[in-house]
Amino acid sequence: MAHSKKHTVIVGAKRTPVLKARGKWHNVSAIDLGAAVIGRLLKGKVPEPDQVIMGTFANPREWLNPAKAACATAGFEHLNAFTVNTVCNSGLVAAIIGDAFIKAGAEDCVMAGGMENLLSLSDKEILSLLRDPQTGEMTWHAGDWCARTYGISRKDQDDLAVESYKRARTAYRRFAFGEEIVPFRGQGVDEEPFWKVNEEMIRGAELVEGCETITALNASKNAGGAAAVMMTNQKTCGKYGLEPLAYIVSCSSVALGGDWKKFTIAPPFAILEAIGKAKLYMEDIDFFFINTAFGSVTIHASRELGMPLEKINPNGDAVSIGHPIGASGAKLLVEAVWALKKLNKRHAVISLCNAPGEAAAMVIKNAMF
Repeated sequence: MAHSKKHTVIVGAKRTPVLKARGKWHNVSAIDLGAAVIGRLLKGKVPEPDQVIMGTFANPREWLNPAKAACATAGFEHLNAFTVNTVCNSGLVAAIIGDAFIKAGAEDCVMAGGMENLLSLSDKEILSLLRDPQTGEMTWHAGDWCARTYGISRKDQDDLAVESYKRARTAYRRFAFGEEIVPFRGQGVDEEPFWKVNEEMIRGAELVEGCETITALNASKNAGGAAAVMMTNQKTCGKYGLEPLAYIVSCSSVALGGDWKKFTIAPPFAILEAIGKAKLYMEDIDFFFINTAFGSVTIHASRELGMPLEKINPNGDAVSIGHPIGASGAKLLVEAVWALKKLNKRHAVISLCNAPGEAAAMVIKNAMF
């Protein structure tokens, strides 16, 4: 499929490492992480964005508009900016909004992404964020509900976790993240893959209270990080002589009624809708970057889509790298852009679920094709 002149062009894609050491990073603000990415994307001969859109979930309370604060911290306080909060999907939804602005002709250049540091929160604050105020249930109860409802065993999820760490560590050995990571305060790599988590530990981990299949080691890890993409229309890309990295082909979002825990089964609906909008078929997609909030989410999506796990999250996932909630969607988008380029593949899908009962997806295309 030839790219359309109406496709939004991604001309920059960067992220910080995903941080995991709570003792080391507890005093870091999400604003600082966001500023590191914003500052890096605005280096060199690039246009200043008409809008900066940053997603975050645990909004730093000291800022009225965290996205604007991140711009100011990066030295660009004159930029227009606003903040998006759609829980785990915040970073991807920011990019979806930016794509819509450009396709509508409302803006020529938009920077969009996400930033989060869950490591700066106390255990009490994190538990409050991860508890549904209407039901009192925790997010991991939803992951366990998905597993029990759809016949996904603890062993299935442990197997996925073991493979996840293997993929993340292999990705580092082949320098998969070299062009996308912006070092942050001397840290140049994601922290979780380098922790001494092994198969024996994963398979021997205790179940989370109230769960039959979920453990702390086969689920995503609370983390900190930031990521963003710079996107333009075709005219602006040409005017500044920018190198296209990828095109945004289509986007979708879905909402399921009923039990809020259905967010765990929502990604396949969003993925199929996005692929349909792109006028593509499942077999046209080379990689799927699906947020593994819980192993059950990714395994369910794989089975529903009839897509082998080999094509999903080739570089590891939120289990082996971490889940900086408001930044995770942008982190997966950045990773997808560079994976297509480095591995010479054509199409990728990025998708995340978010409570209650929703998911979003985006199809991108390697600009080399």
